[in-house]
Amino acid sequence: MSPPQGTKPATASEIRQILGPLDDAVITAILGLGATQDEIREAQAWFGSDDYLHRALHHQLSGRAAEVFRLLEEELPEPEQR
Repeated sequence: MSPPQGTKPATASEIRQILGPLDDAVITAILGLGATQDEIREAQAWFGSDDYLHRALHHQLSGRAAEVFRLLEEELPEPEQR
């Protein structure tokens, strides 16, 4: 019996499906975190948020979702610049 979708690490294709086209280095870094699809979606929601204050409160994101968010922040332009 395989683990539920939200508990197993996301594959490269699942990451691309959630985040769109990304540089292979970013995909590899996210794979290295072992983040689940749910964690990646949570990080994406924060990254795409229009509410800067909400996004600035990093302590509300935890674990691998926070790590994915930091990666997106470092590697990608702000959402309004894309």
